[in-house]
Amino acid sequence: MNQRPLRVIQCGAGLAGKEGLRAVIERDDLELVGLYVHSDANVGRDAGSFAGLPDTGIRATNDMAALLTMDADAVIYMVRQPDLDVICAFLSRGIDVLTTAGFMFPTWNDKEAARRLEESGKAGGASFFVSGQNPGFVDEILVLTLSSLSSTWDVVRIDEYADCSRYPNQGTLQMMGFGHTSEDFASGKVAELATMVGFFEASIAGLAHGLGMDLDEIRSTRELVTIPRPLDLQVGRIEAGTVAGQRWRWAGIKDGVERIVQNTYWIVGFDLAEGWPRSGEMDGDTRWEVTIEGRPSLRCVFDARESFVPGALPTGAYNASGAATALALVNRLHAVTAARPGIVTAGDLAQPRWKG
Repeated sequence: MNQRPLRVIQCGAGLAGKEGLRAVIERDDLELVGLYVHSDANVGRDAGSFAGLPDTGIRATNDMAALLTMDADAVIYMVRQPDLDVICAFLSRGIDVLTTAGFMFPTWNDKEAARRLEESGKAGGASFFVSGQNPGFVDEILVLTLSSLSSTWDVVRIDEYADCSRYPNQGTLQMMGFGHTSEDFASGKVAELATMVGFFEASIAGLAHGLGMDLDEIRSTRELVTIPRPLDLQVGRIEAGTVAGQRWRWAGIKDGVERIVQNTYWIVGFDLAEGWPRSGEMDGDTRWEVTIEGRPSLRCVFDARESFVPGALPTGAYNASGAATALALVNRLHAVTAARPGIVTAGDLAQPRWKG
């Protein structure tokens, strides 16, 4: 006996959001019932137009209150800044929430949020799940999968390399601090991206928990590198002497020893300094290296591309990184709706099945 499709609300139609939207629309086991957008200019547009698909009859809205009253099974929540009140409202109404926006492992760094999410989920019989490409798959599911091949492990290291020059929005680059001077960072003129920092800290704590270790503390540092020459990007110019590279480092510590380390190299140019990505080392916008030092030691290089066929050229039909980020949620919809109420992690869920 065939089950009815899951009724899904999509919140957010940005770079990754529209890829999630496309997947929901195209899948027979899912039914799009609502779409939230931030911009007034996009209100009223048919959902299909955001994903390059035919009209669906679902019109975009920025009325979150209206979406909260809809008859839906789950919401894919892919907005830039998460609203805990909104998330808890969905949960308390019995609508499962899958998000890339934050609260990765709130029992580590936001116990009040963890309490509210857990209580709202249990009150509505709904589940709350966080994932994405990274944080999410790379620094949680991939590491946990690799660890199953080692009898013991000493240190886990995740290195992320992101060529942000390919971002289509100059505002995003400026928000991240590119094009500002080192003095701007030191004086506080550049926002500290507290939500992002908290997200990565929580993901490290969650990974440690999944590996059977509760950390004592997480230390974070940031290193900046400036560019000696002007750099013209598709979305604008980065002036000489301003920041063109950032390396964030998060270290999870147990008994005085660094046990989990994540480095994020975010750049808008190559050959910036010794130890930073060099020209020719990346053929896409992102790359990750996951290393487990143990018995045996293991390493995995992860990329998301439109194709790895030699000589294949990108068609631009979709953004591979955005699609991978969104599908980390879309492909878990059925597992999350079947999970226990409250906060669930990847370790609580069955792995997605292959789809032809």
